[in-house]
Amino acid sequence: MNRKLIVAAFCLAAAFACKKKEETPAPAPAPAATPVAATTETQPPAKSATPQATVTLAAGAPIPGSGVALWLQADDAKPGEKVVSWTNPQVAGVTATAAAAEEQPMVVANALNGHSVVRFDGEQNMLMTNIDISPAGMPEATIFAVFVSRTEGTPPLRKLYGDDNGSYDRAAGLDNRAEGKNYTLFTGKDVAGDFRLEKEKPYLTTDQFAAKDVSTWVNGHATLTKVETDYGEALPNMYIGGTGTSYHELWQGDIAEMIVYGRVLSDQERTQVEDYLAKKYGMAVTRP
Repeated sequence: MNRKLIVAAFCLAAAFACKKKEETPAPAPAPAATPVAATTETQPPAKSATPQATVTLAAGAPIPGSGVALWLQADDAKPGEKVVSWTNPQVAGVTATAAAAEEQPMVVANALNGHSVVRFDGEQNMLMTNIDISPAGMPEATIFAVFVSRTEGTPPLRKLYGDDNGSYDRAAGLDNRAEGKNYTLFTGKDVAGDFRLEKEKPYLTTDQFAAKDVSTWVNGHATLTKVETDYGEALPNMYIGGTGTSYHELWQGDIAEMIVYGRVLSDQERTQVEDYLAKKYGMAVTRP
């Protein structure tokens, strides 16, 4: 090939390469990082530990007099009417009230050994008390209840009482998370099976919460003994006929009487309360 033609072809190729390089845009500069303001994690303030007030009953009371936080008897309510506010003059200032008309349970006369009961429909009825059974308000507690359930199946879950905010706080009732037992107790860590409940059968239960454990009795018979607990902050009110406002677990059945002490009772004191309730409601208690 002619030398002049080779040189011309080389120059033409070089010029074309230079042109392509000039037409290729340079990559855009990376955007500057958006500054992040320094933050300080703020923990919610701890709930102040305000002890729950209790009363001492007048002399001659059928149950131990000291340390009573709540005592509700269906006989104190008017039969045939819905419960707006459930009270007992022997424990002044303590009430269980319904937040709305549809939440009011009905009082039924002569339902249990000639005594009245408060009947919860399992759909809307629930009462809120003005006592605090959380560890902040009541480090130790003993809760007695006389009741009947109109169902024994789960789900749905149903609670006789509670103050649960979602952390397995103090609550008791029907639950399907304890193999072989449908009536259970929350321990702050999980669900402990208490006993096998039968519908339409009256029960007398005792739930005794110490600082780090819980023990229970059913019709005088021990069912749970010093089961380890780890309760945290809970709802500041005890609810009856449900576990509280966090979950819809409403009781379907009757409650005749409920007693709460702000302390652990001795065995002698506990049996005194159980014997009083058993005699009143025509129930048999069994003890070793």
